Amino acid sequence: MPIDTVITLFGFLMVFAPLIAILYNYLVVGDDLITSRHLFLLGCSKFFGIAALTTGVTGLYRGNHPMSDAMLLFAGTALFFATFWYAYNRWSLPQKIAIKRWRTSPTVNIASILVVGFLAMFFGLLASVLPVEIPVIGQITNVLGKLLPAASVALFFFCWLRNPVNLIYLAATGAAFLLAIFVALFGAGRHPLFAALIAIPIAWYWARWRYDRPTVTIGRILALGAGAAVVILAYSGFRHDFMGDADSGIAMDRIRQLMKFQLETSGDAESFLQEDAITVSLLCIEEFHRNGDPDYFHTLRFVLSNPIPRDLWPDKPQALGESLPESLGEFSDGYVNWGTGIIGNAFHDGGLWMAGIYGLLVGGVFRIFDDILRRQPLNPWPIAMLAAMSPKIVAYSRGDIAIYTVELVGLAVTTVILMKLIKPIFGTVSEEEFHIDHGDAGIDGMDAGAE
Repeated sequence: MPIDTVITLFGFLMVFAPLIAILYNYLVVGDDLITSRHLFLLGCSKFFGIAALTTGVTGLYRGNHPMSDAMLLFAGTALFFATFWYAYNRWSLPQKIAIKRWRTSPTVNIASILVVGFLAMFFGLLASVLPVEIPVIGQITNVLGKLLPAASVALFFFCWLRNPVNLIYLAATGAAFLLAIFVALFGAGRHPLFAALIAIPIAWYWARWRYDRPTVTIGRILALGAGAAVVILAYSGFRHDFMGDADSGIAMDRIRQLMKFQLETSGDAESFLQEDAITVSLLCIEEFHRNGDPDYFHTLRFVLSNPIPRDLWPDKPQALGESLPESLGEFSDGYVNWGTGIIGNAFHDGGLWMAGIYGLLVGGVFRIFDDILRRQPLNPWPIAMLAAMSPKIVAYSRGDIAIYTVELVGLAVTTVILMKLIKPIFGTVSEEEFHIDHGDAGIDGMDAGAE
């Protein structure tokens, strides 16, 4: 059987298997629909499934691959998801860690929500309209800032849904959403736009839809998801009209183009559906397993060394998505950052066994975060954090996981620091204030009870 055929069959399997797993967890097991695990699995449907179909159907390869490379790809995928399932469902350590984390939160009232929400919006402006030139701080705001307005959208919208009479929250939601869209258009990346759009269903689910009939909830999520996909598809048609950091004039021009909603399905839809993560994963198997040696624990070293400016350490570890195309001479048209796929990263960082390690780590971390969400579903703070992280979680299986890990850790650290800073100002409440027993109370009502 030709390698194209087996890759194509693998693609069909990986398109549907993650989606079936999401529905099974939600409809049969009774898990929540919108969690970090399910966002990750949703991304796997594209970055494993669609990517494999792209490779198999079009014959898009960057190397000369025997069938053994495909078998190693399949083995790595099976090992990753096996250990991912074990870590999420059977490993007791993540559950024990989750019980001890996020036991208190800042008091939720109109003052704390507005201060944090507008502060996140301000960082979005710093990342785009008013870029910071200070070393280290400038890099942090540039990487994380454009995702923070989405956290504001989720924060404001969730609080309004829990307390609809407070129109200040609704007005703040509108302002945050417009700013999030404006900030997202400063550049060619789709992640900030995705975060701004998905913040609405994330907040809506945890505030209201979580308690409705599953079939109704699924229908609503599909409707909003389809709408978001069409908007992103329209944006994909002109997002490369200007490369690099845009200015306010270009951002406004992109908003006008987005409002015209010209959907060039002949070309843009095709490029939107094409993914090369499996192609690059196969290349990593060839380069770092069959023809070369792994760079052991490269991702760990990259994450640990990332806070050190490259000006001070010119030879510090470089992301695989950047170094691989550079080593192959693919920089002729400028900067390139390939999606290496989580399996490609595993073979680069150690080999087949590393796919199992990554499955344990990813599954365990997602279980910790999802347990926090489930334990206190009326807490807007972790929900806002999920909204900001959502595009990185969805695209994590595409990689480069070293870069995405730094960004996810950065968002988590930023959230934790911010929560610690505002607790002395607005007060602290225990997690019991956000348990489901208080589900009929408005946000401000919970504040009154806590105080």
